[in-house]
Amino acid sequence: MNLEEIVDCMLLTNQEIQQTQTEHRIKLVDFWEIKAGDRVLEVGCGQGDTTAVLANAVGPNGFVQAIDIAPETYGAPFTIGDATNHIKNSVLGDRIDFKLATDILQGDISFSDKSFDVAILSHASWYFGSKEELTRMLVLLSKWAKRVCYAEWNPQITDVKQSAHLLAVLTQASYEAFKTNTQSNIRTFISPFDLKEIIAEHNWKIGAEASIYSEKMQDSRWEIEYTKDFITKELEADLGVPAKFKTFLQSQSQLIQLEDSLPMASYCTSWRTE
Repeated sequence: MNLEEIVDCMLLTNQEIQQTQTEHRIKLVDFWEIKAGDRVLEVGCGQGDTTAVLANAVGPNGFVQAIDIAPETYGAPFTIGDATNHIKNSVLGDRIDFKLATDILQGDISFSDKSFDVAILSHASWYFGSKEELTRMLVLLSKWAKRVCYAEWNPQITDVKQSAHLLAVLTQASYEAFKTNTQSNIRTFISPFDLKEIIAEHNWKIGAEASIYSEKMQDSRWEIEYTKDFITKELEADLGVPAKFKTFLQSQSQLIQLEDSLPMASYCTSWRTE
């Protein structure tokens, strides 16, 4: 299937946005070399942006087990349930199984060793509550799959216009560190250095690394707008943020300029677990 045919399998609010998001995920899946017939475990599937691309890559003889901790009612302008049901009813649906409201770390689901060819964690690592929590997940994925593939925004920017995206991320991560309960997109800042430290500690065999860039990705705009719109409200909450640090974060947020901003690239890698 080509880009347009994959996008047609998805529940749309904006055709152009979805094409940009899907095209970027095709780049990730191509880099990971997902093959026809693969059995894939995807954690943090969300509304299925990467799931649809994975399902296309594995073909009619492959399978994608997509899991997310969020309930069906989560999300806007349409819910994660609406989005995943739409994909299930598409031509890709018979090779996908979505399990929502499923907390792997709480034991809601488990799999036998090496029952998947590949496990995927794509732009989902910042949702974890801590680096330790992420490590627990990666240990499980490395047990269940022969290979683990990873992608997250790359804070090692190469263009000054990407600094606004980075500052928005760092600002959110800073006040999120004081929260005990959150529904935010960015809960723990994980860098490529953190990931490689985890890989080294567990003696996994890291593969190729890449920084995959898509200039039209809208995520930088979304994160910048969210940070500038909500930082005052966030810092007014009783989070235990020291007054001087609040002032610092407010000053930092004023440096975040939406105009002419560019998204960060995606840091991508994989490691073998056999």
